[in-house]
Amino acid sequence: MEIKDLSEIQISLDEKNGFPVKFSSQQKKYDQITKDLVGLFGEIGEFSNLVKKINLKLEHGEKYDLNREQIEPLMREELADSFIYIIRIAAILDMDLETEVIKKIKTNEKRYSKLRDHE
Repeated sequence: MEIKDLSEIQISLDEKNGFPVKFSSQQKKYDQITKDLVGLFGEIGEFSNLVKKINLKLEHGEKYDLNREQIEPLMREELADSFIYIIRIAAILDMDLETEVIKKIKTNEKRYSKLRDHE
């Protein structure tokens, strides 16, 4: 499945649930982007907190009670939640996320080419 397919599925579900991506004014559009950014930052915060807990476990071993096998599935869920918010924001901006990511990868390939080992 491609990013475009995922986006279409998510946006269709969002619209059915009353979360539109098309707005009658710039004010409403950017109000929604603001709300989605808050959601995205919340999900990133939850992901970050799980990473913090894993680092505490790695640093303190048995002194810190944490089951890493239970945490990693939660990390995947928070990262997926974050991606959903990115899909929504891209849709609100009428952006082809897949095209823009590919374009950015190519830019970064050139930008960081000097860091690669040249034999």
